[in-house]
Amino acid sequence: MATTTPNPTRDEKYYLDTIIFQVEDRLFKVPRYHFERNSEIFASALMLPAAGEIEGTTEENPLKLEGISRVDFQRLLEVLYPLDRPLLCRTNPLPSLSMEHWISVLKLATMWRLLETRDLAITQLGSRVEDGMESIMLARAYHVSPWLRNGYFALAQKGFSTEDAQILGWEVAFKISRLRETTFSRHFNSGYYGGGRPYPPSTDVERAFAEEFRQADLDSAEYISRVA
Repeated sequence: MATTTPNPTRDEKYYLDTIIFQVEDRLFKVPRYHFERNSEIFASALMLPAAGEIEGTTEENPLKLEGISRVDFQRLLEVLYPLDRPLLCRTNPLPSLSMEHWISVLKLATMWRLLETRDLAITQLGSRVEDGMESIMLARAYHVSPWLRNGYFALAQKGFSTEDAQILGWEVAFKISRLRETTFSRHFNSGYYGGGRPYPPSTDVERAFAEEFRQADLDSAEYISRVA
């Protein structure tokens, strides 16, 4: 007597929907999971009711990401969906990715509020961002307030070029120059003639840029991951 097999049911956890993106002239098909679960931007967009065929379900109707670099997107996917790293564990570290790769990840993770991925990119970049100007520019672009402080501290110590001043903005450049000159004068007038130029103390830098640092901290706090 033949036995009847009940219809299989979809696993609640491991039955993943996919989504098709178009970035420039390239199609990408990946699980929706990371974008729905970890990005409030995509979570809201993908849950909106749509009339007709839903974008991202077919190659003929992909979800187009306008204004996004294909290279940046590929680099993000390499972190979200690492094909050469199937086992996620502490003994299986992240692949060795370039600084440019992690900047791309930070850029898109910030734009789309992929907060855990953003935190990872900041951690990976932390020891590599050593130049003061680079630290400031990345901090301003992607709202990483510790890098802003580090950059200003670095420039207060080593100074900067005229080209750097144009990028910084003349008000910032003036404040840093004044800090350096005030510190030098203070040490000179106190009878200090040691080798090398004295550096402005960090407390003076904090005081001079208190309002900018306060606002940077507020902006950075908007990207703190809520996941425990």
